[in-house]
Amino acid sequence: MPRSEAQRMQDMRDACERIAGFLQGLDFAAFRADQRTIRAVLYDLVVLGEAAKGVSAETRERFSQVPWRAVAGMKDVATHQYHSIMLDLVWETAAVRVPELLQALRGVN
Repeated sequence: MPRSEAQRMQDMRDACERIAGFLQGLDFAAFRADQRTIRAVLYDLVVLGEAAKGVSAETRERFSQVPWRAVAGMKDVATHQYHSIMLDLVWETAAVRVPELLQALRGVN
């Protein structure tokens, strides 16, 4: 059964919150050494991108503060370039961009 936009938006907020929880107390060196956390973060980046791709163009326009294309693009990196993921890019996304995204998503219902 297809998910509603409200459900997709909640999926995105939930994924952001999980990523923040995964990174709590970690620096890049600890992240890089923890395969379980890397894989958990990558999975939620895929969730974020997949949910974002299902949001209508109208909603994307109304909430232009959300970087829709970048969110969807990171999902593509995580799924299609799995063999050569650059962990520094994943860290930057998870540690810096995801908290910014969560702030933007909190204004979207």
